[in-house]
Amino acid sequence: MTLSQEPEMPRFFFNTNDDLELWDEEGTDLPDLDAARRAAIRYAGELLREAASSVSFGDTWQLTASDTTDAVLFTIDVKVTLNQAALSVPSSDVAHRQKQTRAQQPERAVHSN
Repeated sequence: MTLSQEPEMPRFFFNTNDDLELWDEEGTDLPDLDAARRAAIRYAGELLREAASSVSFGDTWQLTASDTTDAVLFTIDVKVTLNQAALSVPSSDVAHRQKQTRAQQPERAVHSN
């Protein structure tokens, strides 16, 4: 009698670059590319949340997802861009306008994975 083996899951590597490249040496086994996309977005959010106090206007940040052959499968790019028009408006006015704009927008549905 032979034991049946489950197919091996693909391994994905999530590397980041914010002027300092950090390489994922271990990788993560995930069932498919869609699962890798979801995991990368969650991971990017965690990293950006941790670094929030050190991220400035004009900074860029990137996460690349690759496979075991080092082929880049997709990239998440983040750039913090200041709206130049906001510079001429006192910050309290900008916050007030943002609240008004959000109040006028239709309610957004929130989905969890």
